[in-house]
Amino acid sequence: MGEKRKGRKIGISGDTRPTQKLEEFFQDCDYMTFDSTYSDTLRDKAKENYHTTAKEAAELAKRARVSNLILTHFSARYEDVEDLVNEAKTIHDSVVAAKDLLEINIK
Repeated sequence: MGEKRKGRKIGISGDTRPTQKLEEFFQDCDYMTFDSTYSDTLRDKAKENYHTTAKEAAELAKRARVSNLILTHFSARYEDVEDLVNEAKTIHDSVVAAKDLLEINIK
């Protein structure tokens, strides 16, 4: 059982647009997984298709005071999603891309 430790708050959402309600829902999460289908250059397409850009996901995470952002739900147009991660990192300090079999040590 070990020593007592503070619980962790983890939020998961995908295939959606950022909203005020989601910002409130994810408030102070330790980890948030969120849709990042497009780069911000395709923001209009993201809005049209009810998806989110990497930058918008990071903006949501920052407003919600999320500690760690995990981007997911990438468009097939991106063979390498590192550009999306870098785009999000211009807004939020702790960003990684989800991938099959990704393991994260929840601290």
